[in-house]
Amino acid sequence: MSVVTQDLPGLLGHELRNPLASAMTGAMLARDMIDSGDPRAIVLDGVLRDLDRMTGLIDGWLQLARDQHGVVETVDIEEMLTLVANRYRAEIVCTPPSFKVLGNRFLLERVFENLCENARNAGATKIRIAAQHDGDRFDIHVEDDGCGIAPDDLPHIFEPGHSGSGSTGLGLHAVATTVAACDGDVSCTPLPGGTRFTISLPRAEITLA
Repeated sequence: MSVVTQDLPGLLGHELRNPLASAMTGAMLARDMIDSGDPRAIVLDGVLRDLDRMTGLIDGWLQLARDQHGVVETVDIEEMLTLVANRYRAEIVCTPPSFKVLGNRFLLERVFENLCENARNAGATKIRIAAQHDGDRFDIHVEDDGCGIAPDDLPHIFEPGHSGSGSTGLGLHAVATTVAACDGDVSCTPLPGGTRFTISLPRAEITLA
């Protein structure tokens, strides 16, 4: 059973890749049959973007399953955080210039989506994202005003299957796994009125030097 659990991300990625490719092909053909002025074009464009993101996520997890390392490209974190912030109505407080790290763009984007989703599920009305330069690393803070994390749950929040709210308990485990594959660290700090997650990632230019 433990072997199956350990290989599950790679197994799921392998099994889902071909059906997803077929869905992408079908959506692209449908889009080609519709004029740009057709209101259905906007819907299909959104479907294609989501399918493209799913493909990137699956490819990223397949790579992690193969070599436990997700560094494949230089990622503009400021651009990616802006997309996530717009999607989840979060506020970007500050980001340093030339904010680039090595990693998988789709997996890192999913990291911050997971944190924002958890915040909203915890009742947060405000999510603030701030990034700062710390020598050869970048620290990204995601802070919310939700209900917080119980002290007894805090040491276990990144363990697979652990959840204090009845969810699958896989979101924060995926966060920790992805960040570790990018040679980064993630930590959680309880606040008087919410929670702060901090993700530390190496600068791309430092890593490449």
